[in-house]
Amino acid sequence: MLNYQSVDDLKDLIIYLYENKSDINELILKYPDFFSEVNIPLISKALNNIENWEIIRYFLSKLPSDILSKVILELDDKLIERILDQTKAETILEIIDQLDESEAAEIVEQLPDNLKDKVISKLDPVEYEQIKEYLSYPEESVARLSTKSFLKVYPYYTVGEILEVIRRKAELDELPDFLNYIYVVNTEGILVGVVSLKEIVISKPYLAVKNIMKRNVIKILYNKDKEEIAKILRDYDLLAIPVVDEWDKLLGIVTHDDIVDVIFEEYSEDILKSGAVSAFEESYKNISSWELAFKRSTWLLLLFLASSLTSNVIHHFEDTISKYVQLSFFIPLLIGTGGNAGSQSSVTILRAIALNEIDIKEVFYVLKKEFITSLFLGLQVGFVALIYVLTIGKYFLNVKWEIVPVVVISQFLIVIWATTVGSLLPIIAKKFNIDPAVMSAPFIATFVDATGLIIYFLIAKIILHI
Repeated sequence: MLNYQSVDDLKDLIIYLYENKSDINELILKYPDFFSEVNIPLISKALNNIENWEIIRYFLSKLPSDILSKVILELDDKLIERILDQTKAETILEIIDQLDESEAAEIVEQLPDNLKDKVISKLDPVEYEQIKEYLSYPEESVARLSTKSFLKVYPYYTVGEILEVIRRKAELDELPDFLNYIYVVNTEGILVGVVSLKEIVISKPYLAVKNIMKRNVIKILYNKDKEEIAKILRDYDLLAIPVVDEWDKLLGIVTHDDIVDVIFEEYSEDILKSGAVSAFEESYKNISSWELAFKRSTWLLLLFLASSLTSNVIHHFEDTISKYVQLSFFIPLLIGTGGNAGSQSSVTILRAIALNEIDIKEVFYVLKKEFITSLFLGLQVGFVALIYVLTIGKYFLNVKWEIVPVVVISQFLIVIWATTVGSLLPIIAKKFNIDPAVMSAPFIATFVDATGLIIYFLIAKIILHI
């Protein structure tokens, strides 16, 4: 067995094969396990990390269609589009022939217009109808993730009959990819129960499946957002979830490995949004500097405009600052701490929403809890602010005594305000069907900067009688 343990090793091998114009078929014959189910995701990731298109094109062009079909599915979307654009229709048809309906639909959807019609016209009519069905589902729906590669039986089947079906399908090489659960439907295709393979194996052969199946099946509606299915999987500890229509007709199943992909995609997207970057799926090495700049620029410009509020606030309180210039010494300290407090609160609530720990209807519960938390935080930070002003401020910055309570009280109130805002904005976003991750740390910090300064200068006007 050719042993390559890391993506970097595989990347080096692919480059070596290209530079030496090696025969990849020999590699396949000599090391049949090299393109195993375990290795293929790593090979695809290695290809995603190669910047030279000619190397990628050479490697993929030498692969037989059955291996190419597995490798291509794991590649970045933009790379898939480029590959398909330079692949003959006949080869694409061979690739599609190796895939299940959902995977084939994914390939057809990414075909360039000049190839799509040509490929579709040559598809088997039954296969085309199945692909068309998948493409009719909403793009982010669970139905797009589902597969029909599972076993379904009728309630009157006996355990012995089910085992015989499994044996016969194995002999014909038609065994479904997923066999952990066997789904029970009536004559109209309505999902009525589920039974595990373990239960089938240990049960008496003469028992009807209706007597051993679980009737309370955890299922999901086909048009639900795919993000929701990850929560169901976690809550019920399942390996697969059946997808049904409005009348409970079984359309397919979503397996745990597809759920992992969804979790990873959502996690990646939320990380980017939390840093005020528009989401992208491509590998960092495969996205151009221009595209990266575009993904960042929109938010950066919005944050720039939002930050102008801070300048306007300072201008509005210009007279206050001119009478007590020393107030300006503490502006970075106050708004920086406020921004951090708001970001902490926002991230905490985002996590709770993502894990289904809170509902948007519980807004008053959240506000109460975060307010109490902010009081503890405000007292701690306020105490540290007092020590700071009485030491660094008094003896190194020559701050006047009357400014001390202004800074301490302002810091206390800003922490409370920032924590409240940070907890409330993600819930408001969720209420209006906006991704709560949009309420990212940079956005919260920018908003708190401006509003925190207003609190600071108003406290100064009250205490200093300006």
